[in-house]
This record gives sequence, C-alpha cells and structure tokens, in this order.
Amino acid sequence: MMEERDIQMEDPFAFLTLNFLKKSEIFPGSIGTFRYRFQRTGKVNDGSIQAWVYENICFEKAQQIETETFPWTEEGMASLRAWLNEKLRERGSETYSVRGGR
Repeated sequence: MMEERDIQMEDPFAFLTLNFLKKSEIFPGSIGTFRYRFQRTGKVNDGSIQAWVYENICFEKAQQIETETFPWTEEGMASLRAWLNEKLRERGSETYSVRGGR
C-alpha cells in the first residue's frame, strides 16, 4: 500500500483537492524555482480555477506566464494536477537558495 509521502513524491500536486481550494480565493506557491498561482471563482462543482505558471520572480513582474482555466470539480482538479505536472516537467525546477552575502 502506498503511503501519503510516496504519493507526494510521485505527484507534488496531490494536495490539490476540491476542499483545499476552499481555504483561500488566491493561492500562490512554488516547488523550488517553479512558480504557480491559483484563483478560484464560484463554488465547488459550479465554479472555476484559473492557474498560472511563471518564471522564478514575483507574479506581478513575471513575463513568461502560461495560464489555463479548469472547472472546480473532481475532474477539473485531476486536469489541473496533470497540467501542473506537465508544466513542471517542461520548465523544470531547481532547489531555491539565497545566494550572495558574506
């Protein structure tokens, strides 16, 4: 039987469920240098989730933005997770670190 941490390693977006997105209207996040952001509208099973992926910079200054909108349903969440995993493979991610200083 697969444990939760094994699922997380297999799909870093497994946490994205219908209920997770109830926590906030806007949700920014990252995996290392891979940046993403969600904004929900409406209600579960009758709303939508817009998702953005962008370069390792603040969202407001990002120029390399890709976006997609998904229904806020179980099927939409599965499509969102698949899209994010595809973009993560395409764009890649490096471990985030603060460099410089003395």
